[in-house]
Formats: sequence, structure tokens, C-alpha cells
Amino acid sequence: MSSSPFEIFRRNLKPLMVLLTLLALFAFVVLPALDTYLRRGGGASSDPVAAVYDGVTLTQSRVERTTQQHRAVVGFLSDLGQETIRRGGVPQVPGFQYDQQSGQIQSIGIDANPSLEATINTMRFYNEAKKAGFELDDTSIRNWLSRYTDGLLSDNEIGSMLMQFTSNQMGPIQLYEQLRMHLLADLYQRSSMVGLTNGQMPVVTPLGQWRNFLKTNQSATIDAYGVLVSEYIDKTDESPSQSRINEVYEEGKDLLAYPNDQDPTPKFRRPDSAEIEYVFADLNEFIEREKAKLSEEAIRAEYERRLAGGDFQLPVEETEEATAELEAMENAAEESAEPADSDAETQPESEEAATEEQPAGEEGMKEEATEETASEEKTTEEPAGEESPAEESTPEEAAAEEATSDGPAEEDSSMRIRRDEAVQLVSALQEDDETEAEPAETAAESTAADDETAADEAAASETAADEAASDEMELGDEPDETKPQPFEEVRDEIATAMVSETARNQLDNTVTEVNALMRDYFSELSVHESNVSVGVATEEDAPARPDLQAIAEEKGLGYGTTGMVNRISVADELVGESFGLGQSLQRRGAPYYAMMFGAAMQDGSTIPPQPEFSPQRSVDLDKARTYVSWKTKDVPAYTPDLDEVKDEVILAIRTEEARELAREAAQKIADSVTEGKTLADVVPEGKEANLFTGLGPFSWLDMVGMMQTTIGNVPELDSVGTEFMQAVFSTDAGSVGVGANAPQTVIYVVQPKEFQPEMDQLREQFSQPQQRFMAQFMGSEETNNIIRGFYETINERTGFEIKLGEEQ
Repeated sequence: MSSSPFEIFRRNLKPLMVLLTLLALFAFVVLPALDTYLRRGGGASSDPVAAVYDGVTLTQSRVERTTQQHRAVVGFLSDLGQETIRRGGVPQVPGFQYDQQSGQIQSIGIDANPSLEATINTMRFYNEAKKAGFELDDTSIRNWLSRYTDGLLSDNEIGSMLMQFTSNQMGPIQLYEQLRMHLLADLYQRSSMVGLTNGQMPVVTPLGQWRNFLKTNQSATIDAYGVLVSEYIDKTDESPSQSRINEVYEEGKDLLAYPNDQDPTPKFRRPDSAEIEYVFADLNEFIEREKAKLSEEAIRAEYERRLAGGDFQLPVEETEEATAELEAMENAAEESAEPADSDAETQPESEEAATEEQPAGEEGMKEEATEETASEEKTTEEPAGEESPAEESTPEEAAAEEATSDGPAEEDSSMRIRRDEAVQLVSALQEDDETEAEPAETAAESTAADDETAADEAAASETAADEAASDEMELGDEPDETKPQPFEEVRDEIATAMVSETARNQLDNTVTEVNALMRDYFSELSVHESNVSVGVATEEDAPARPDLQAIAEEKGLGYGTTGMVNRISVADELVGESFGLGQSLQRRGAPYYAMMFGAAMQDGSTIPPQPEFSPQRSVDLDKARTYVSWKTKDVPAYTPDLDEVKDEVILAIRTEEARELAREAAQKIADSVTEGKTLADVVPEGKEANLFTGLGPFSWLDMVGMMQTTIGNVPELDSVGTEFMQAVFSTDAGSVGVGANAPQTVIYVVQPKEFQPEMDQLREQFSQPQQRFMAQFMGSEETNNIIRGFYETINERTGFEIKLGEEQ
């Protein structure tokens, strides 16, 4: 057999061609896509930094991996605690809490709320604990687990449960490391808070509790005058020194500047931003288009079909003619009711009789039915003619009187509206064939003490039964009267119901089609960019970008674009009100800003930022709109050079100076409010619009949930904050104080007019243990400042910097 290379090639031509084809596909399809994925954040080489501290750099992937392990450990310890309790034990570790009533574990002894930020803090405080000499070896961790299981589970059982719970993803080594990290981090923080906290409760002095109580329970009514800081900028130096410019820039260059930020600290770092293009489908518009296709005959046929099935039936109401007739009868009755002197004495009696015959309203109907069932008893007890003649008449005579008497007939026309209630009352008295005699038997029992004869009882029974049967015939034989809604009133409702499903399907198909078109462009663009990067294509070969505006017009969709927006300002855009697709139509997904710019979610997961031209679907359930949008320009977060933001730095310096001038002006106004004067008496001429009187009542803090508070609401003023509330509630009624709003753009002169409730009443409320507990849970300003200072000191010493969100 020939061993010539050409002969070998010829014999293996087909498999070699297949191999070369596969290599070509891999080189021109897979490798470019992989390259794009790596360059856009999918590879380890682009793993963003989540935080830095004490020379340690935490990457996003490491933090996410540790957070997943933390979540698994939390679930495992919860199951382990339940198994321990099921076996009759109770975990004996510090921090474990179990609710006997609900059968739920409240705390497992370590942090039970996994998140990326919590993981970062745990890791850095674990590092601090090791530097401080704190240690936990494997034996100590094993002893902790033994106490957690109350000695009822062996190490092998614990390991087996762990492997089963985590689907063999975690073993004892990973469990021990997680427990070591969390226990030491918690120990370090608790040791630093000795004297400041008692477990999870802050230590608050009785005076601190009283102050907290007043913040949520005392209200103020005030007058306020605002001095605008912006009015004093022109009075500041236009050219600050270069050293001052450099100082302010260095302080704020790494602080993200978002619009409408309430913090007055100068910030110059630019957040990640993008220009966005979108199309949207409005369900209401799709429904209207489908309704326009319906014929009038089809809608009317659907109306007749549903009408025959019992739809569109309404209770009969008084017509306009009946109302007019009743009004005429009332007028005639009023004219005939002008009595002569001889009739004046009898008029009250006749009115009283009419009132007894026809009780007004629902209660009157019930009273009338009760009087009818007990008529025999009244006849026996009141033989002297106390009852009116109408009560003594037979049902037939009463019916005849109703047909000829204007007054009772008018009353019956309004009472028929409540016939259902009367019928129900009569039916309740006749539950079986013999219940017709029950009213008489009840009457007979109530009059047994009067020695009535058996014949009298039988006669009374027969009379009561006849009256009940007569009433039932009069009220119960007539079914509830209804009338169909006119076609014109329900036409739109019927048409909408006929086309809603079709419109929804049409909307979904249209949105899916547009999304697929945009997705195809994104894929083609990714391949093109990869080809350009390896030199097998040029920029001129780029695929044509779809004209979304033309597509929207063609398919009956809405279209829009935004300017340069960031994760905060995008909320002001139409598309920014939408949410990602949730698990069902009733559950929203991630907010739009998180979809487009990325975010760390509360459950510990992370949504990555979207690259340019990556289409995303979102929905606005309130407006019944579905969006498909993409970034057309993406600018990552960055710190601008001083030259780029020099004007902003100078404005920040001048604003700070203007703030001091405004505060001096406000204090001057406050000092001019002498005894006997009010704030309104000293307002500068032409500034009356800045005076607000009678504001409130409002409290310093408002409770918005269990142990949660927010600053009190004064809607007439601009973003009041802590300094404003301090000025209000530390100033006596009638006196004057000065305090800035939260962003320090307005300096307010405040004059409290009244505080409520009275101090004695507040002290009485504060004597209740529950009130003191809530006040203690809020902590104290001094304690909070100490704790804040502790963390700030560690942050500064370790160079801690968290970057979650900055790279997204």
C-alpha cells in the first residue's frame, strides 16, 4: 500500500474537510463571540473590584461566591436547628432565638441576611479580628456545632445533612471556614461595642429614651421664613485661591455626583450614564385598534347572547315619571294638610298613627313585621283602644286602604325597595309547615300568666298565621324586578371583552418580533466587533443599525429616546417607570435602572450592566405598556480632571461662602423678633412669599414601620432635615430659632406657636413600658456618633473603599 502523503490525503479527504470546516467555524464564530464575552465582563480578566481594605483586593466574583456560601450556611443552620428541636433539644449557642408559638427560628447565631455588602463587611472585620489576635480552631468550631445541636447529632450526621442540603457543593471545610469568619467578625464588633449595645439593643440612658420619645410623639405648629442661599452667591469671591480649589476638588473627586442629592458635600465623580432608545406597545391602543375592526352587528349579537345568559341585569329603580308623580302627590298632601282650627287637635293623632303604620327605613320595616307577629299579644294587653284602627283591620281591609289612601300608598312605593328584607324576615318565621303558628305560640307563652283558654290560643294562632300568610302573599309572591342595561351603556365593555385576548396576543407577537430584530443586530454587531479586533473585518463592514423609529411607526408602536441619563435620573424618563419581567404578571422584576446599569440586589445576587445595543424588555403594569430598549451610548463611571470640573468646584466654594452669609442674615432676622413681635412683623419688604404661617402640626420623626422612622413631613418647605427639626423642637413656643434644610440651600427662621400634647400627658404616655422600649430601640445620638466614629476610624486606618455599583 502506498504511503505517499498525497495518497493519505486523498483517502482521508472527507474527514479532513470536516475537521477544517469545524476549525474555521471555531475560529470565525466561537472565538470572536468568546472574545466579546471576555471583553464585556464575562471573563476573569475583567472581574471588577468590589472593595479594597488593608492591602486586600476583593473581586466581584470572590464576593459573590462567598455570599452564595453564606446563603447556603444560613439555610443549613436553620434546618439543623429545626432538626435539633424536633429531637427534643434546643441550640445552646449565643444569639439563637426560637419562637415557641409560631414554631419559627428567629435567629441562628450568625448574620442571617446574606448580601454582597454584608459579605464585604464580614470579611474585613474577620481580617481585623485576626490582626487583634482572635482565633477559632477547628476544635472550637466543632464544639460550637455540638452546642448548636444540643449534643443530639454526631459529626457524621451533621456532615451528611450538609452534603444533602447543599447537593454536595459544600463540605465540612467550607462550613467551618464560613462559621469561623462570621463568628470572629461578630466577636470583634461586639467587643468594640461593649457599653454601647446590649446584644442587638443599643444602650440608651433614661434621658436619651425621653428625647427619643418626644421626637415621635410631640408635634409642633410653627411659622417659618426662608432665606435662600442662592441669593447670596453674587456677594462671594468670584476667584477663589488655587489652593482652595485644589483642596475642594481632592475632597470630592471620588464622590459620585447624582442629581437632586440632598447631601451638601461637593461631589465631582461622574456616575455611569447612557443614552437610551426604546419602543413601546400600549395595550390600550392595541385594544382600540381591534375594537375598530368589530361590526356593530357582532357587538349587538354578543350583547344579546350575554343578556340571555343573565348578564347586564340591574335592579329596577324609580323612573323619572314615578318620581314626578310622587312629588306631585307630596305637594297635594301639603296643600290639603293646612288644617282648620277643628282639625288641628286631631292632626297629631293621625300623624302618629301613620307613623306607626309605616315605620321609615329598614328599621321601620323590621319593627312593622315584629308588630304584626305580636298583634294578638297587643290586643290582649291593651283592650282600651290604644292601637290605631289600621292595626285592627284585616289584611284585606289594609290592602284596600293602601289602594285608596294617598299617604300610605306613597309610603309603600318607597318601602318596596326593601321588599327582599321583609320577605327574608317572613321566611325566617316559616321554616317548615308548622312554623306559621310559632308567632301565636310565642304570644300564648307570653300571656300564659293571664290564664287564657286553649280556645283563645287557637284563635290567636289562626289569626297570626293568616296575617303572616297575607304578608307573604303581598311581598313574597312578587319576584325581584330587574331591567337590562341598555346596549349603548355596555357596548364598549362588550367590545373590549371581545378583543382583549386577541389584542394581548397581537401585542406580544409584535414586541417579540421587534425584540428579535434588535437581538439579531446585537449579535451581528458583536461578531463584527470581534472580527475587527482580529483584523478580519473593517469598520465599514458593520451591520446596518435598525431604524427603530420607522419600525415603531410601521407596527403601531410608540418610540422615544433619552438624553444622557444615569441610574438616578433615568427614573424621570417614561421608560424609567417600567420594571423587568417578573415571575408572573402580578410580580415585578428588577427596577429599570438596575436592569440597564446593574445593581447588587437584596438577596445577594448581582445584575450586570447591559452593554450597548443589548435589548431589554420591561413592563409598566400601571400603564399597561411593554418596552424594548437598549443603550445607544454607554459611558462608565469616571473621575473628571480638575480642568473639566473647575467651574463646578468654584461654584461649590462660592455656595459654601453664600451659605454662611445667608445664615448670618437669618440670625439677624431672628434677633429682631423681640418680645411682643411675631416673625411676620420682621419679614423684609418684598420677601413676603418666603414666609409660611401655621405650618403643622408635625413631629420630628414619623414612624413608618416597626421600629423604623423617617424625618417629619413639612410639605410646604423644601427638604427639611435634622438641623431644621433641632431648631424647631429646641425653641420655646413664641421664641425664634434658626436651622438649615437638609441640602442647606435654605436657612429657615422658625417660630414655634404651639406644642402638642401637653407635657403632663406626654409624661403619662412615657410611663408605659412599651413606649420606653420603642424609644430605647432608636438609640441615642451620642451612641450613634460613637459607633459611627468607630467605623470611620477603621475605614480610614485600613483604606477601606467599597466599589459596588461603581463598575456597574
